[in-house]
Amino acid sequence: MFIKKDSGLSLIGVLIAIYITGMGLVSVLALANMSIKGSYLGETRLIASGLAQEGVEIVRDIRRSNSDWINWEWYGTIATSTSQNFLVQYDNEDLISFSETPLKIDSNGFYQYDSGSNSNFYRKVTLTKKSFEEVRVMVEIKWKLKGDWYYLIVEDHLWKWKY
Repeated sequence: MFIKKDSGLSLIGVLIAIYITGMGLVSVLALANMSIKGSYLGETRLIASGLAQEGVEIVRDIRRSNSDWINWEWYGTIATSTSQNFLVQYDNEDLISFSETPLKIDSNGFYQYDSGSNSNFYRKVTLTKKSFEEVRVMVEIKWKLKGDWYYLIVEDHLWKWKY
């Protein structure tokens, strides 16, 4: 009689191989998911930085084109170190009273408050009189991404540049 020795895999060996393969597959899928979320977060941060820069530039343009700002009378009644919050948009030379309103994106890809569909972005411009000749401009962009709020704050200072 011949003794036959089995050289195949045992049931335990097969289960261990399936477990290791499954863990590897789950790890790869989790890494791909994190990579996709990271790239989308990077894209939204880039948009937020553009909106913040635009907010500062709009305030500068308003100052440049407005005679009250040129004479620095636009902030004469505000006490030092107090702040006022505003909304600004690229096609309007006025400081709009602040309200918690999301920016809208129109069919041309421009962000503003008048028309279009609501975006995930909110912009608040805060003007603080630091002295008679200096105003701090803070632009806060906030947005919601998959249940989490993200914030970007940019600060600049404007000086009385015409006497």
